[in-house]
Amino acid sequence: MTKEIKLIQEVESACCAPAPAAVEACCGTEAAPTDACCPTEACCPPTDATTKDLPLWLTVGTFLGLIASFVISDYWFDSFLKSRFTGLSETTADSLAFFISHSIGLISLLAAITTAAVFLRSYIDADKVRKHMEKVGSIRGHGIAAGIGVATPFCSCSAVPVFTGFIRGGVPVSQAISFLVASPLVNEIAIIMLASTVGWSIAGAYAGMGFAIAVGAGIALRKFAKPSLTEVTQVKSLNVIDSQGNVVKPSLQKRVNAALLEARDTVKTTFVFLLIGVGIGALIHGWVPTSAIETIASWGPVVGVLAATVIGVPLYSGIATVVPIISALSEKGMPMGTLLAFAMSVTALSLPEALLLRKVMKPKLLAAFFGTVSLGIIFVGITFNIVLG
Repeated sequence: MTKEIKLIQEVESACCAPAPAAVEACCGTEAAPTDACCPTEACCPPTDATTKDLPLWLTVGTFLGLIASFVISDYWFDSFLKSRFTGLSETTADSLAFFISHSIGLISLLAAITTAAVFLRSYIDADKVRKHMEKVGSIRGHGIAAGIGVATPFCSCSAVPVFTGFIRGGVPVSQAISFLVASPLVNEIAIIMLASTVGWSIAGAYAGMGFAIAVGAGIALRKFAKPSLTEVTQVKSLNVIDSQGNVVKPSLQKRVNAALLEARDTVKTTFVFLLIGVGIGALIHGWVPTSAIETIASWGPVVGVLAATVIGVPLYSGIATVVPIISALSEKGMPMGTLLAFAMSVTALSLPEALLLRKVMKPKLLAAFFGTVSLGIIFVGITFNIVLG
């Protein structure tokens, strides 16, 4: 009798313990056996009602709605709000409009980018990605990652979920960092806009140095940036395994739903930090006068670059938004190195990005990332000032 009880306990533990991946994968699928070992309900937790699949049209409509919300907030809502804040001072109206429009736009963009990144990641085999990147040389791998960043013109905040997706997909952390730097810093649209206002010499220098900083930062951190210094774990594939061991690929609807649910969770855990960062940026945006930045030009090739970098980091903005400021500062005679340092620090690093990255990176890696990129920007700025001075 004792042997029989022991045998039953062993069989039950083999089925109901969370260790076997195949049993975990079959949970919630039609292929899961209901009479083998133990009932499926005992082996797998009951499905929460909130995880039921939404209709495909509703999930796709939600994603398109997020994109529309970002576009409206980023390109129109700011001006609309300023025109309605007639009873407030110009600086107060400017700061308030900046905060409201950027908060809505960034939260919408964060949700949309996360949804797209998770959806695309569901088609990627993490093991294949890892093996491929292991075969690619270090410099080449960082160059590829930075090139992807150039081709995907995200802002410093919206690049974070894609960076997270790369790590979850098996891409080395240092190569994902090269993408994280290049995506907001360099993109073809911004380069053309920059060239049309300040000339191809500054635009070309900006693009070349931005790409070099992205690659260099990743290479500099390749031995330090370990997965253990991130808060990200590699995610399991959405593919499930039936009782015979066959892979059952999820439908399009399940992939979209999984992506939208992860985006919802990401926004829930990060929106407070995002609002704090945008709030500080709004205060700086509305209350720091342009004249205070212009005086940096008189501080010399080294001190001016240091000051431009320190001032630029808290100012959240994309390169397209910074182009008019760069043009105005260039006309007032700001040295090219100081100009490049200011533009790069504003676009590549920001306070909202730091708050978002804190949910992804541990403090040591976050400090190393900001420190390495800042040093690269300062080096480029001082070098240009000395060579062209």
